[in-house]
Amino acid sequence: MARDRTLPSDFWTWEAVIDCSMTARLLFLGLWNFADDHGVQPLRPRTIRLQIFPGDAIDENAVRALIDELVARGLVRIFTVEGQDYLSVVHWEQVQRVSRRARHRYPADPAKPVPAEPPPVASSATGADGVRVSSRWRKAIRHRLHKSWPGRPPADIERWMARWLVEGHELQRDVLPAIDAVCQAAAAGQPLAGLQAVSDYLATHSLARRGTGDVEAERISH
Repeated sequence: MARDRTLPSDFWTWEAVIDCSMTARLLFLGLWNFADDHGVQPLRPRTIRLQIFPGDAIDENAVRALIDELVARGLVRIFTVEGQDYLSVVHWEQVQRVSRRARHRYPADPAKPVPAEPPPVASSATGADGVRVSSRWRKAIRHRLHKSWPGRPPADIERWMARWLVEGHELQRDVLPAIDAVCQAAAAGQPLAGLQAVSDYLATHSLARRGTGDVEAERISH
């Protein structure tokens, strides 16, 4: 299945692209649509012809010649795994923004480095090394931040989630209402100091901090 891909505005002025024939440029763009999320697809000229040139008078030999042209320009690379040839877009990671955890539909290009795994979640402020954040917490907090946080959500969400867990805050009772309150204050013009503002709010409003109290008495005043 074809996928929507990013076309950078400077594509047309890449030196390697300028040196290609017009048909080879079109083929190159078509390969982006049919490659997997790591820029790889089987080298099957007949299939590629039917995918990219379904209504054109062009045969498999011509498609293979165009592929060889792209290889010569350094835009794609050919590698072989278990007797099957594959095409790999050389600068895929610089053009397409795809999660490092995206599934490999085809074998990985051995010429590309294997991305390093992200480091474990840690919080130097609380010594929360190795704290496991549940998917329920992660999904709910990220959804709330994407929905309400002014601008783009902070990049250090994992560290703060680990901290709030260690401090004993509850998701529905403490953390989500604190995010709402901080976002409403920011919308009203109050300066926003990242997720530190949420932590500061929790320090004065959370039942986990007070150690006692009635949930009803701790409702956030909006």
